[in-house]
Amino acid sequence: MTLRALAPSGVPFSPSDIVHGLLAAVGGERSMARFRDQVADRFGKRHVRFFSSGRGAVSAALNALHTRFPARDEVVIPAYTSFSVASAVVHAGFKVRLYDVDPETLGPDAQSLKRALGDRSLCLMVCHLFGCPADMDTARTMAGEHGVPLFDDAAQAMGAAWKGRQAGTFGDIGLFSLSRGKNISAVDGGILVTNEDWLAEALDALAPEPPSVKEKGKLWLTALALCLLLHPRLYWIPNSLPFLKLGESHFDPDFGVAALTPFQAGLGIRMLRRLDRINAGRRRVAVQWMNALKGRKFPSLPEGGDSVWLRLPLLDSGASEVMKEYGVVPSYPSGLHEIKALRPHLAGSGSYPGAERLARSLVTLPTQGYVTEQDIEHVARVLGGGTA
Repeated sequence: MTLRALAPSGVPFSPSDIVHGLLAAVGGERSMARFRDQVADRFGKRHVRFFSSGRGAVSAALNALHTRFPARDEVVIPAYTSFSVASAVVHAGFKVRLYDVDPETLGPDAQSLKRALGDRSLCLMVCHLFGCPADMDTARTMAGEHGVPLFDDAAQAMGAAWKGRQAGTFGDIGLFSLSRGKNISAVDGGILVTNEDWLAEALDALAPEPPSVKEKGKLWLTALALCLLLHPRLYWIPNSLPFLKLGESHFDPDFGVAALTPFQAGLGIRMLRRLDRINAGRRRVAVQWMNALKGRKFPSLPEGGDSVWLRLPLLDSGASEVMKEYGVVPSYPSGLHEIKALRPHLAGSGSYPGAERLARSLVTLPTQGYVTEQDIEHVARVLGGGTA
């Protein structure tokens, strides 16, 4: 067994980050307000609301939207995306309406999206997968034609941009995630941003309870574990324990929704300051991968797109090229339409060849800060660069 392994994604905390988080916990609501102000300033939104997880934030946002559109009960989402998105829709009590994705860009397939929208659409969610910004013109136009709110899901794309505008800021409401595998982390957490006063008021009416003392203690211990175990010299330990089920995707609508803690706000404040530097490092690593694997297939960015490459998708791969110890892993194992437990909650049916193709042929390459040139060279020798 190799006593070194790379995490597929993630950004470690430093001991100093954890100390600042603990000090923020003492500061209580002052720390929360400070983090809110910083997020609002960064993304140019008047209203910022925090939740204990990204899927909790999605569930709350959908319920808030439903206060304005009580006759609508379908949430339009991509057929290839995080299983947590579908879990949140079902948790909130709504039906899932799917549209296909373009397997070249990972963005919406325009014709499939057009067919998915209708009178019962509560909102249209567009997901910027793996930090790749989607072309938002089509989504905004179609959502506007149908009078459907646009939900800009930048859970994996904090800091990405399209035509000079930041992902997460295009819609009536936007989402960022602070879970451990995202652009920045607060162990877990979800952020909603909006300029709509009525949405902010509806979200306030749904304000979650603070987590228990036990849950707060678990957050502190998890932060400490991430501080240590994301390092390649130690990540092999959790990576070698199958019962942890690292990186596995699960459809699970049975989850709790709680408030973000001041401790997490303290971590978020520290991480947000480093966001641009962290993302610049990911971009550099992504370019190194692309240069080492010339001839292999990567996503085509829309014109004006600026990706942060949370992970770098390799589109022409498969199970035979998984190298778990180097963080080269598959992503979502199926399209959402293939999840048996989700089928009773689907509105309508259809074919989603783009989603099926990605589930079958996509693996991701790590771009986090522990990736070395030697790692890239070794993986490139194994996978082969093809011919340019």
